[in-house]
Amino acid sequence: MEESSLRWILLLVGIVILAAIYLFDVLQKRSRRDEVGSDGVFTEQKIEPSLMQDSADTAFEENSAEERATEEIATEVFDDDDMEGVESDIDKTAPDSQPEDLSVPVAEQASVIQLVVLAKQGESMSGVELVAAFTELELEFGDMGIFHCYKRLDGVENQLFHVANLLEPGTFPVGSMSDFQSTGIILFFQVSDLIDSHEAFDSMLNTARELSQRFSARLVDETMVELSLDKIAEIQVRLGS
Repeated sequence: MEESSLRWILLLVGIVILAAIYLFDVLQKRSRRDEVGSDGVFTEQKIEPSLMQDSADTAFEENSAEERATEEIATEVFDDDDMEGVESDIDKTAPDSQPEDLSVPVAEQASVIQLVVLAKQGESMSGVELVAAFTELELEFGDMGIFHCYKRLDGVENQLFHVANLLEPGTFPVGSMSDFQSTGIILFFQVSDLIDSHEAFDSMLNTARELSQRFSARLVDETMVELSLDKIAEIQVRLGS
């Protein structure tokens, strides 16, 4: 019975001690909030606006002073007469006209006149016969592996027209013409100021006619159409006749 009473007494004492500790903690926290509310907050609110205002006023005064100093310096350096001179120089440098057209002119491609001596269907021209015909017509083998017609006058040599194989690559194998066969040859020249275009065309036309007769071949233009008198006249017009 005594042990049970002692236990109850100790339990009550513990509860009282815990209640006292709790009340003490609550009172202490309330006291701290009151002190912060009465001193710290209001003091900070009063100080911060004052500092910001003073800084703004100081910055405004400094900027105003700098602007006034800049205006005074500009006035001293450039007077009215100087500014008029500067404006006059600017007006003089302004462009008076539209920019020039800098486009690059495109050169016209030189005209090439062509005639073709075409063997009849199923036939061909032998290399030996071609060499014989070229030699008789005073055509000479030269650069690019083809034959050329030359005009020589007072020590000056010019090529009037050229004769090439119709089949690619267009050359003649002069070292083995005995084994060579061709279905056609093409005669051509490029219109230029170095030669008389009319003379070159007349000479080329006569040579083409001779070859077509020798080989019983067709004489056609660059479009493989039979060469007619109208086509010849058209070519002469192109040459400026």
